[in-house]
Amino acid sequence: MVDQREQAFRTEAEQAFVLDQMRLLLSSITEIEEGLGTGDLNLVAREAAARGRKANITLARPPSLAAKESDAWKAMFLSVRNGFDAVADQAQAHAPAATISKTLADTMRNCVACHQTYRIAVEPR
Repeated sequence: MVDQREQAFRTEAEQAFVLDQMRLLLSSITEIEEGLGTGDLNLVAREAAARGRKANITLARPPSLAAKESDAWKAMFLSVRNGFDAVADQAQAHAPAATISKTLADTMRNCVACHQTYRIAVEPR
């Protein structure tokens, strides 16, 4: 099977940054699920907020990265960050776990769409 995803060329530093952000998202998703399973909405709110747009608006990113991101890439990742903010807001408002879980699932659909669309590759030298 041939990989049909669009190659998103990045420097090694940019690739490392993006992959680190993805791992942080996965780590937070794990903690959010733990919190939902145990009823710890403070954990859910804290982990979701840490990955949301509000907390990451001033995130130090490699300066060259923004110019390489397509509008579609930016839209997907913005949806992810906004989704985590929505999860945090719902947890802080003590929404039912099912509601929060649905918002998290919708947010993760953006993750899946991005992974289905793009493949990060190191720029050729």
